[in-house]
Amino acid sequence: MSGHPAPRAPFRPRRAGPRRVLVHIALFFLLGAISLGLGLQGRALLVGHAAQLEGSLLVDTLLEGAAQRLRGALVGEDSPQALARAVDTGISSRKRLLKVEIARQVQEDQPNQDIARMALDTLAQGVLARAGEEDRPALQALYEAQAPVLATGLGEAADQLERGFSLARVRLNLAVGVPNYPLMYYYTPLLALGAFLLLFAAALAYTYWRGDEEKRAAVGQRLEPMDYLLPFFMGVIAFTLFPMVRVVIMSFQERYRLDGSFAGWGLGNYEHVLQGVPGTTNYFLQGLSNTLLYVLFTVPLATALAIVIAYLLNQRLRFSALFQTGYFLPMVTSVTAVGLVWRWIFNRNFGVLNAILGWFGLAPVNWLHAASNSMTVLVIFGVWSSLPFTIILLLSGLQNIDETYYTVARVDGARAPRIFRRITVPLLAPTISLVLIINSISAFKVFTEVKVLFSGYAGPALNMYTMVYYIYDMMYEYRELGRAAAAAIVLFVFILAFTMMQRWIQRRWQYE
Repeated sequence: MSGHPAPRAPFRPRRAGPRRVLVHIALFFLLGAISLGLGLQGRALLVGHAAQLEGSLLVDTLLEGAAQRLRGALVGEDSPQALARAVDTGISSRKRLLKVEIARQVQEDQPNQDIARMALDTLAQGVLARAGEEDRPALQALYEAQAPVLATGLGEAADQLERGFSLARVRLNLAVGVPNYPLMYYYTPLLALGAFLLLFAAALAYTYWRGDEEKRAAVGQRLEPMDYLLPFFMGVIAFTLFPMVRVVIMSFQERYRLDGSFAGWGLGNYEHVLQGVPGTTNYFLQGLSNTLLYVLFTVPLATALAIVIAYLLNQRLRFSALFQTGYFLPMVTSVTAVGLVWRWIFNRNFGVLNAILGWFGLAPVNWLHAASNSMTVLVIFGVWSSLPFTIILLLSGLQNIDETYYTVARVDGARAPRIFRRITVPLLAPTISLVLIINSISAFKVFTEVKVLFSGYAGPALNMYTMVYYIYDMMYEYRELGRAAAAAIVLFVFILAFTMMQRWIQRRWQYE
């Protein structure tokens, strides 16, 4: 018996490819069946809802149409008031029971022409029963002469209603509060998703049963990245892509409200946002102007200050760690809480800023309640709140600059200002460009600062509307979700254009 251990068999990695294919076949088949079943159920519910809605509209059309046409035929402009009252009373006396009878005949699928004639006859009998003895013969003769024409016109109106009624239109006009709204509104995507998943499962099954072991293993290896990426993509689709697409659709639904109702499709929301109501202040354009001013003031000032502060913090001065903690503190502080502190700082009577001005013999300034100072207050707060993040990015960029450049510059006799201007800023240019883009996008979305500083209002004289504040107002104050969506799309276009312009400048601002 030898003292040497027996040689081990070479390690062969476990091949889970075939088993992975089987798991995916079962998973995709199950998900596809569920999605397809939900889609079919949603369509069946929508068909039932459409039939119920169509029947209700048809009944109302026949009932109200019969009443209006009959009154128009029997009562003229020169008719006595007593006759008009008798006609109205006679029509009203028969409408309740007539509605039940019309609904019954509609459910029995009777011809609209026959239902219209029955409705007119019933209302006419009510009118004749209420009319006076002297008016009754004339009313009966007048009705009998016009009844065929009235019934034909009303029947054609009901037929036209049925022809124009479609399942797609019912789906688009669904109210959010309707039971099973998601299933009915999104039944088409559910059917498409279910069909796709079932076809994918069928393709995998065909590959598994017709392919050899190597092919199954290869398919399983290709499916492995999908297992890791699919949850992420599902989250992106559900919480990013779908809301974006829904906002775009909603922006073209005029007067879209929370219950899902809207006036129709078109550009009315965009017209209201860009033109406003004639004779009144266009708060969106005011918000656009204020937002652009805020971006143009805040972003350059915050970036310039952050460059200087980051440069000083990078010099490893005494107490630099303490200064870093102080400058980064706003990042871990709630904007609402900090805004309340700044309201105290800007307070006219006992604020810190006016107390400092008083030391120099200057009169107190009404920072928060004077419209002329509103932008100044907002810019100061915006610069202070955006400094920490900007400093962190710039400080990381400074620490990535090779010390060799500074050493060679000092050997050549360059002083600190020249080193900063000729070495630090050029090498920091990519980071500065990134900071400008990020801060610009953030500044375009300014909202909380306005809400907190001015006690929940858009400035002391409603003069500090921003684009996001306008969107908030449309959504939560006026419940005009379509107009809010249109304003959000316009804001997106401005941010995209501003970002593309900065990227173009960044490509031209390169140092070798």
